[in-house]
Amino acid sequence: MFRELEGIAMTEQDILEALEEWQNLSVDPENRYAYEMRLKWLLDQLSNIRGSREEGRQEGLKEGLEQGREEGKNETIRKMVEKGMSITDVAHILDMTEEEVRERLGN
Repeated sequence: MFRELEGIAMTEQDILEALEEWQNLSVDPENRYAYEMRLKWLLDQLSNIRGSREEGRQEGLKEGLEQGREEGKNETIRKMVEKGMSITDVAHILDMTEEEVRERLGN
């Protein structure tokens, strides 16, 4: 079979053997079909991996944004209370219940 190891220099003989093997694959319909099916399978696997990676990246981004929003809201609540606003006013402005505001403050 082909020598497909990275870092290994192919000799002239290796190249000639690879060319002969390629010619044999091209001539024999059964071998060619098997080769094409294997190639299709490998390309499908590559596509699945790339798709899964992109889905994971998108999910991570979505989770990160949501976490950032929540941290920002908590910081806003803390600063509003530090400036002297009542929990009732903070809850009203942020469209939250007073209990939610207290929970975020840790009270």
